[in-house]
Amino acid sequence: MSHQLPWRFVINTFESNTNTSQVKMLSISTDTHAKLKAEEATPAIAAILLIYEPVFFAYRDLDQQYGVKSGEYAGKTLGFEEYLDQIPLKLRQWESIIRAVYIEDSPEEKAIFPNKRKPFESGTYENRLDALGTLKLKTAADPALATANTQVTSFYNAALGARLVQQTGEGALGQLSDLRENQRIILSEELMGVLGQVLFIHRHNLTEAQRYFDLSLLRDTGSTQPLIINGNINANQVININALAPDLDATAETVIRLKNTSAVPLILTFYSALGALDLPGPGPQFTVASGATLEKVAGDFQFGTYSNFNIYNSSPMTGSWEVEFDM
Repeated sequence: MSHQLPWRFVINTFESNTNTSQVKMLSISTDTHAKLKAEEATPAIAAILLIYEPVFFAYRDLDQQYGVKSGEYAGKTLGFEEYLDQIPLKLRQWESIIRAVYIEDSPEEKAIFPNKRKPFESGTYENRLDALGTLKLKTAADPALATANTQVTSFYNAALGARLVQQTGEGALGQLSDLRENQRIILSEELMGVLGQVLFIHRHNLTEAQRYFDLSLLRDTGSTQPLIINGNINANQVININALAPDLDATAETVIRLKNTSAVPLILTFYSALGALDLPGPGPQFTVASGATLEKVAGDFQFGTYSNFNIYNSSPMTGSWEVEFDM
């Protein structure tokens, strides 16, 4: 009995290379968007952007929303009400995609929009969000509407993420994490679509397709086994990571996952400093809420200037932490 390896062209390299790193997905998708945007004057590239951009924007928004909710940074993301303001324009775009398959007022189109635009443009915030969720499910159930479903789902994910940022409760951060992961998978599929289209455009000179992708952003930084160190941290304690991983050979591109594994609600600060016991100061610093994980690369910490990697617990409670180096 023979076993055949999967045809390499049906393996989504973007999904498989980012399934443990949101940082890699954000890097490759942002880079490709910028390169497509630079050639938007070309009609074929503009058509690609029309499909790719909403999916990319939704992922980028969710990544920012997760950062705000997890305490990575204090900042303003697009508010939920601002997403609702976009619905009239989005509806016209989705209607055009759907009605290219099912003509307006056909039985299939009426099943998708039984009350036209009313459920999306009136009623409570929650009702309008529910209407988006229903449209997502209806388009997902019909393979002929796959493109519409990708657009609707991406917008719904980002709008729901904005709603979760506004809300309190322990479950909101976990839901945001799930939404971001769901959008990462959708975005990886769209990146494969972009690759396929630029390969077709440049099929007579395939090397031209390379300029839309910096695949070095996806490269594995070493072994498949990450270096993981963890421990407890007392109230108002500083822990020096260098002392726990003295042989660490990280490059600027090494992905670092900062985890606050505390069972109690406290915030830990991960930062670079001049001294092993220095409190957070002028060096880069990132805060992580209880139960959250924050991805960074080593270059974010400016270790060339601030040589020590520390953790500080400013809370009066004892907690726990974990740092994972994607070596």
